[in-house]
Parts: sequence; structure tokens; C-alpha cells
Amino acid sequence: MKDEKNILVVRLSSLGDVLMTLPAVKAIKNLYPGSHISWLIEGSISDLLSYQGFIDKVIRFPRTGLVQKIKHGSISGSMTIARSFLNDLRALEYDLIIDFHGIIKSIILSRCARGKRLIGFDKIYAKESSHLFYDERIPGRDRRLHKVERNMLMATYLGAGAQEAPDIDLTVPIRYQEYIDNFFREKGISENVIAVNPFSSPGSEFKRWGISRYKGLIKRLRAQLGADIVILWGPGEKEEARSLIDESDNGVFLSCPTDIPQLFALLKRVRLYISGDTGVMHLAAAAKTPVVAIFGPTDHRINAPYGMHSSIVRKDIYCSPCKTKDCPDRGCLEEISIDEVFYAAKEMYYRTR
Repeated sequence: MKDEKNILVVRLSSLGDVLMTLPAVKAIKNLYPGSHISWLIEGSISDLLSYQGFIDKVIRFPRTGLVQKIKHGSISGSMTIARSFLNDLRALEYDLIIDFHGIIKSIILSRCARGKRLIGFDKIYAKESSHLFYDERIPGRDRRLHKVERNMLMATYLGAGAQEAPDIDLTVPIRYQEYIDNFFREKGISENVIAVNPFSSPGSEFKRWGISRYKGLIKRLRAQLGADIVILWGPGEKEEARSLIDESDNGVFLSCPTDIPQLFALLKRVRLYISGDTGVMHLAAAAKTPVVAIFGPTDHRINAPYGMHSSIVRKDIYCSPCKTKDCPDRGCLEEISIDEVFYAAKEMYYRTR
């Protein structure tokens, strides 16, 4: 058995990046089967991680609570929150701290923990010069390597060998499935259902396919596949999502409010998921739901849904991929037609039936 017993994984956010780190963490757990793995994280995905058997402890960085206390001028309140967090973080001495995130913030938090070895990526994958602060650095080999495969370099470095990313069956308690079952039953939603997510995370609207095209797509899905459609939405998106319902025929439903485990349970129930490049796309892939992903400026080689059952719709134009958030013509998205997305969805729908 390997020497390392207590291991701290640092990947703070976001939803998609955390999900694409899970296979590497599972590979490390397989390498050290008797180890205790803690995961330092922030945000709503922490609940989902806490239900996975190969993760022994989830340590939540209380960013929201700290920000609220500081905004209200409560120095003592913020100090209380910070002290409680640091006590939790430093409760164990870690034989190994693995920073998958690679930013200054993750370095600072990693150095606050009690660890013997701090490992991270070299400069090809690390950001903000964070690679300068690691004890050991994992060299990168390809800037466009998929993030799952990139993260697996950590497991390879530790001795797992050049293996395939392990398959993971995520689980949530039955109460989350019952919540979705009740919603489907109350709305009269059939078992033949497609989830459509026309939105993207805040600040990444440049990745969104046009809402009018989603309207046309939904009509095609209803008319030619006969599937019920559930429109997913998040904070600040409900009214725009409701407009898709108002302009559609029967059989199109607004999703119930969901947290991450509830959304995972919903995605497990549907036949097909359609969206742009979002964290929820990766959650659908993690639920082993067939995915049709519409990619514009972001790099599909790095960020594609990982797994067997996915289809990418994109345009191979000269300027894509790019990181230009204020692109004046958005040709990489505007040139993607409703027909192209529909036929990709139809093929995936019948292929996995």
C-alpha cells in the first residue's frame, strides 16, 4: 500500500471543472485505497461531492459568508467565519495536497493547510504564476488537452500509470429522485422527455446560441420526435425561460427549482440533454445522459462533455476557438442552424433509445 494516508484535493469551482476533476480523484483513491481524501471547494456543488463514497470529507470555503460579513462591516463576524474554516482546514495534517485549480487563491488556501507535499501543474496549465509556489510541478504536454485527461496527469505522476480515466457512477440520496418524480407526476410529464438549457453561467453569455433558435428547435423536437420538453433555468433566468413556454405548444414545461443534487436527479430521468458549453452540460454527461452540445467560441477539445454518448455541433471557422467575449459577429454561433442541431439531437435520441 502507498505511504500517503491523508490527501487534500483543491478544486474550488466551477461546476464543470469540478466534475472534470472527479475521474482523477477517483484514480488517486484507487492508487491509495486506504487513504482519507478531503476536498476543498466552494459553491453549491459541495453537496453533490459529499454524497460520493470515494470522497471522505468536503471542506467548504465560505466565500459568500465572508463577503456578506465584510460588506456589512462586520469584522468580528468575518473573523469568526474565517477562524472556523481554518480550524476545519487544519484539523488534519495532509501527506499530500493536490491543487488542481492553479490560481493564487488556491495556492493561498493550500498553504494555509498543514501539508507535507504540495503538488500542482506547471505553467502550461497553471494560471497567475501559481506554478512558482508548488513543491512539485506536473509538466503539461498539450495546451488543448481535454481537462479530464489533463487532470489525470496528476494521478499518472503519483504512480497510477498512463491509464484511462476511471468511470464514475455519481449518486444522490433517494429524496432527490423523489422530488423530481413528484414534479414529473404533478405536471404530467412523460418518460419520453428532453431537457433543454438555453442559458449559460453569468458572465459567459458570449457562449449562448440565440434564444429564438432554441424556440425553433423546441418546436421541431415536439413536432417530429413527440418528446416532452423541460426547460432548465438558473438564477435570473426564469422569466426568459418562461417565454419559451409561452410561445410553445403543449408538452413544454418549465423546470422546477433545483439545487445541484436535484438537477442531477432530473438529468438522470431525461432521454436527452441539449445546451451550449455550460457546467450543466458536464453534469448531464456525469449523469450518463446523452448530450448534444452547441459549441461556439470555446474549445471543444478542452471542454467537450466527457463520455461515450455526446454529439458536438460547431463550426470549424478560422477564428475559433477564441476568448473574445465581445465579438461583433459571433459567426461561430450564428452559422449554426436549427436544422443542424435538430438532426444531431434526432440521431442521438434514436441511437440511445
